[in-house]
Amino acid sequence: MRIARTASLAALLLILALPAGGAPAPAVLDRPPGEFELPYSPADGAVVSITPPGFVWIPVARGARYALQVGPALDPAGPGGRTVRGITMASHAPREVLAPGRWAWRYGVESSDGTVAWSRARAFTVGPDARPWPYPGVDAMAGRVPRGRPRLFVRAEEVAAYRGRARDGDLRTLAAGIVRLAERDLGGSLPPEPDFLPRTQPDRGRIFAEIIRTTRPPMDAMERAALAYLLTGDARFADEARRRLRHFFSWDPLGPTELAHNDEPAMWMMMRGVRAYDWIHDRILPEEREAIERVMRVRAEQMHQVLRRRPFESNPYESHAGRIIGFLGEAALAFVHEWPEARDWLDYVATAYWTSYPAWGGDDGGWAEGPAYWGSYMNFMLHFAVALRTGAGADIMGKPFFATTPLYAVYTAPPYHRLAPFGDGQHSRIELGSLMYWFSSVLRDPVARWYAEARQRGPSQDILGVVLADATLAGRPPTALPQSRVFPSVGLVAMHSALGDPDNDIYLLFRSSPYGSHSHGHSNQNAFAIEAYGEALAIASGYYPWYASPHHDMWTRETRASNAITINGGQGQGKRSIRARGRIEAFATGGGYDHASGDATPAYEGRLLRAVRRIVHVRPGVFVIYDEVAAPGPVTWEWWLHTLSRVEVDEGSAEIRVREAKAGMVVRFLDPVGLAFAQTDRFAVPPEDGRPNQWHLTASTRSAQSSTVFLAVLMPHRAGDTVGLPRVSRVEGEGALGVALAWPDGRRDLVGFRRPGRTEAVRLEAIEADAAAFAVGTAPGGVLRRWLIGQGRRLTLGERDLAPGGPDRTATWP
Repeated sequence: MRIARTASLAALLLILALPAGGAPAPAVLDRPPGEFELPYSPADGAVVSITPPGFVWIPVARGARYALQVGPALDPAGPGGRTVRGITMASHAPREVLAPGRWAWRYGVESSDGTVAWSRARAFTVGPDARPWPYPGVDAMAGRVPRGRPRLFVRAEEVAAYRGRARDGDLRTLAAGIVRLAERDLGGSLPPEPDFLPRTQPDRGRIFAEIIRTTRPPMDAMERAALAYLLTGDARFADEARRRLRHFFSWDPLGPTELAHNDEPAMWMMMRGVRAYDWIHDRILPEEREAIERVMRVRAEQMHQVLRRRPFESNPYESHAGRIIGFLGEAALAFVHEWPEARDWLDYVATAYWTSYPAWGGDDGGWAEGPAYWGSYMNFMLHFAVALRTGAGADIMGKPFFATTPLYAVYTAPPYHRLAPFGDGQHSRIELGSLMYWFSSVLRDPVARWYAEARQRGPSQDILGVVLADATLAGRPPTALPQSRVFPSVGLVAMHSALGDPDNDIYLLFRSSPYGSHSHGHSNQNAFAIEAYGEALAIASGYYPWYASPHHDMWTRETRASNAITINGGQGQGKRSIRARGRIEAFATGGGYDHASGDATPAYEGRLLRAVRRIVHVRPGVFVIYDEVAAPGPVTWEWWLHTLSRVEVDEGSAEIRVREAKAGMVVRFLDPVGLAFAQTDRFAVPPEDGRPNQWHLTASTRSAQSSTVFLAVLMPHRAGDTVGLPRVSRVEGEGALGVALAWPDGRRDLVGFRRPGRTEAVRLEAIEADAAAFAVGTAPGGVLRRWLIGQGRRLTLGERDLAPGGPDRTATWP
């Protein structure tokens, strides 16, 4: 091991702790957040659902010490106010509950003479139903961590009980599976310490991915062997875990696997190694403990400094930092009684979870980087959450995000999904069954348990499977949930026709996100994807061989890889930019219709002056999509559709047909007329891992024009069964464009959209509306059956006023 010749631990910690620059910058209070910084929280005027809320502000300078005042709304420093000083983070999690009512807060910067320069006050309201969730504090948490080992996930006093359950109790089958896997790993070969990464792409990315593939499995085996020992007491497994610990923690923490150079093996080694060390501690010789701990301690401090230097509590928009924080938290719990700095780590990590985490979603439970990355990061998060609850008696699951985020999987990647848009890893089914089992046990959530059961997943063969095994909870399908849902914090809409029913569900996903195309997101604002009856009919195309591979960078991340709009032969939205954002302008859902509107104009970074897409779901399972687009000058416009198989095109009728084994889809283009259609099964850059081609269709304008609208109707159906689809016809009105859907049984739906530039009410047949999108459905004989108003307040049918009381509503009659 080379650490002795490179730097001592004390010297390394001193180097890492040094400030980055010279003299401190003058304090600037209340500055606007940068594009990668969290906003002030609670925001001025916010209503909070937990008490006390976590407080986050914009950091003033590295090394600054802060004060926080929380008090009555008109004067946070007045009677009844509370002041905390000596805060070293740009965030704070209070320990005292705030009563319902109006409050205010302000932060300040402490000077060397003890005076404080205060920010302006920001008011917020603690709602009457706000749930108490005070921060327990590091002293209380550390005091509950047992001094004996193990202390991660399983406490020392629980080992005998777990071994009994594994021997002849409810964990017998699960433990037997873990033992079989661990026996397979005994004596397995171990990879050499990797070399330094090359400086440039694509070799850097390819070699980075190869190191992940070769180092993760043997590190996984390290934890698995230790778990087998924890459950059985069999020394063979402890000795195997010990062999692997000695090997991996002989790698130089300042060498090729230093966190700052190649964080993947550094993170994975710590995740697996800290758990393994804790579980087999009694089988490790004292001199081995010293050598292993010396490296672990350096690597843990590297994690701590990476987080503090960002600083993560206010600048969390880096994907891997969202993993590091949980791994550091587990290391802190494992060594809180041995290493003085571990208390600081625990306080920092727990405070960040109470205030700032996660960066990629909000209280609605959505996730900005797609289901694949949601699954991975919730896996890491739940490990720390369970370890913290078991070891320190603190529960981060009280945060609204954690309670609601299983719904993200239910709506966007249900158990029967084929693909998983939108984000890296979207090209295949994501296995989330075990994760949802864990969520179901932690939250006592029957819908999450239904998900796991639908994927035929019970307790997994790992530590969370062991400690969260729970046969008492019965699954419940999501039939009582709304069929459609918006996740506004991440700009995502899911519209289902039969949520939870794989034989009948048709669903559309729609993204227009404030997170832009940053990190593992793509340039796909206002893009959609459709699945029906277990088939993917409109896909987010492209693969993820490795991050920034040529295919990934020049196809998968591009707008032309999504069901979106480009100009002039494929020019699209900004790539790898948090500024290339969209937003969901409106959402309404009901028994008859769903409506969503997305504005992706900023995503095109000046190429377009307007890019608004409105989608109306005519239940069950017909989607009307209307686009308003405008550019600074004449351009050609392309409307993209991606599929797994070749589509049939009838250019004369502007109709295409998608066919898969169990389902198909008819697409009719109603506007503009005279579109040119082209399709290919070739990528601009082929995937490096040799995956199969996909099909890419464009419907393009034949001449350049500065603005246009697209109106298309997408009608999924069972394979070979188009009899029940409606007859589609274009309808022109006064200031409105629409589509009439005439169903074979005599029902009729009229869906309309206000033309660009129109401000007054519009008319379409007998409908008058001030809405951007509207619909009216009638039963045979013309009897009113249902209606929709989107982004408007007035909707009349003849003399009948259908929309009293406000915008974005739907209504149905039996």
